[in-house]
Amino acid sequence: MNGYRGKILNVNLTSGVTSVESLDENILKQFIGGAGLGARLLYDMVDANTDPLGPDNPLMFLTGPFTGTSVPTSGKSTFCSKSPKTGLFGYSTVGGHLGADLKFAGYDGIIITGVSEKPCYILIEDSEVKIQDASHLWGKDTEETWEILKKETGHRNAGVARIGIAGENLVKYASIIIDHFRAAGRTGQGAVMGSKKLKAIVIHGSDRKVPVAKTDELLAYAIELNADLKEDPTFRMYSDLGTAGYTDMGSMMYGSFPAGYYQVGEFDTYSLSGTTVKETILVGKTACYRCPIGCGRIVEIPKGKYKMAKFAGPELEVTGTIGSLILNNDVESVAYANRIIDLLGFDTISGGNVIAFAYYLYKEGKITAEDLDGIAPEWGEVDSVIAFANKIANREGIGDLMAEGALEFGEKFGFGDLAAQANGLEFPQHDPRGFSGMAVGYATSPRGACHMSADMYNVQMGQSNESFDIESEDRFANEADIVAKHQHFRSLTNSTVICNFYPLSGNELTKFMQLVTGWDISVEDMILTGERIFTMMRLLNLKLGYDTSNEKMPAIIMTALEGPTEGHVPDIDAQLNTWYEFRGWDRKTGKPPQEKLKILGIDGFA
Repeated sequence: MNGYRGKILNVNLTSGVTSVESLDENILKQFIGGAGLGARLLYDMVDANTDPLGPDNPLMFLTGPFTGTSVPTSGKSTFCSKSPKTGLFGYSTVGGHLGADLKFAGYDGIIITGVSEKPCYILIEDSEVKIQDASHLWGKDTEETWEILKKETGHRNAGVARIGIAGENLVKYASIIIDHFRAAGRTGQGAVMGSKKLKAIVIHGSDRKVPVAKTDELLAYAIELNADLKEDPTFRMYSDLGTAGYTDMGSMMYGSFPAGYYQVGEFDTYSLSGTTVKETILVGKTACYRCPIGCGRIVEIPKGKYKMAKFAGPELEVTGTIGSLILNNDVESVAYANRIIDLLGFDTISGGNVIAFAYYLYKEGKITAEDLDGIAPEWGEVDSVIAFANKIANREGIGDLMAEGALEFGEKFGFGDLAAQANGLEFPQHDPRGFSGMAVGYATSPRGACHMSADMYNVQMGQSNESFDIESEDRFANEADIVAKHQHFRSLTNSTVICNFYPLSGNELTKFMQLVTGWDISVEDMILTGERIFTMMRLLNLKLGYDTSNEKMPAIIMTALEGPTEGHVPDIDAQLNTWYEFRGWDRKTGKPPQEKLKILGIDGFA
């Protein structure tokens, strides 16, 4: 099969048995790979009674047809499981080169089941698979673990996925750190890995020729498209300034970059921006496999309170959660705290939100320093962030509660309605008051509040996709039908798998599919496939106990702010009506009708 190796590696950590199974091409044509394939495979393996941190919840690491080919940004891959954070479908797409390494080793994915008796790591060297003792790595941070494994295995350039102590201690939003500190951060995949006593996965593959239908045409098209897109403003911004290049625009122009735990309408973020990083602490750049953008930053702080050696620089999200969300505009402190959180191994979005929530509740007089183990956080200071981070990763004192998430933390003190979350997952740094489409996108996302399953901030800033009929007219309008169409498109990019930062159109995505797989597939076929994948994710969530009463915005977001948002608050109820009407689904139950499932070819899952 072109674009695929046609094989899944199964690893049972309880028995220590490994095996290889073939992939059904018909399933691949329906669900492609990545998150789409993960939803389909997971549907057969879990239900509402499956403990996300138990032996029966599989941890899947999946690639797509683009992974390891000459398609730009084709190093992407996805971790999937039932989420310990939400109890729903959990997936986290990550860059680096780990996905390409797996394809080079001869596999399209790994399905890990069971629980090891003692800490272990999986070593994959082409067709040879070993389960190795990792007792000497347990308790070590993600950097030290990486360095030891490179030396121990003799593979200096192997793909390495590992967890820190947050994953070991089952923090519900623990991350999996990949290669040069790319993070599979969302939905707690690191906790699933920790529950299996699996410290790391090391992959070395030697066959770098992933079969594609039209090798020369694919390479030529990739080169042509890269040259064209280098003039795209988004491409240039991410390349020159990293993802934090969006900080000022989001904050000062659109009011979509939240501050003061979502209660401050205007906050000067220039000192946090990608421009400031470039002018002060930047010492290098990194890029994932086959990425022409190179958004990764390398920073160094040679002296001062936040002195640190070279490390991955702060991305947009942590610039928000450890920056503007706590009214901190010191970029050095953000970089320093980001390093600590990455070494501990938890999601900077969820974890940063929980920490900022503690700041807010304390400053509002709703909780006391006694509630926080004596920590008295002040707006703008980062010492409390670091103290909270260590408590969370070790599940020590108040950190044990904070490790559960913002909703759980808020509910303990009677303020769950103020937690910035949807379906149990904390908000990314894209405020729905700045771009209305983010509200219904968060409320209906398969994994909870997610900016990568419908990045409507891009669409409502003017990034159209004509072949998918995606074009915004007003960032404050009810454009829930456009959100649904964009969810279909992102279901495809998250399944093929290609980076959402690569500004691709539906026509271009379809051409890549044709050149890689050789399938006779049209844009219309792709639209239907995107809808099928998104619907499959909903069917899985319904099986896991999805409740439409959670499709709402928290009270803290429904407060109008002055500034760039012009006092706008999204009408989530009207948006949901439009969204469900467009889809033809039942709003009360959240279920798609049988006739819709039949059109999509998945009526057997009703």
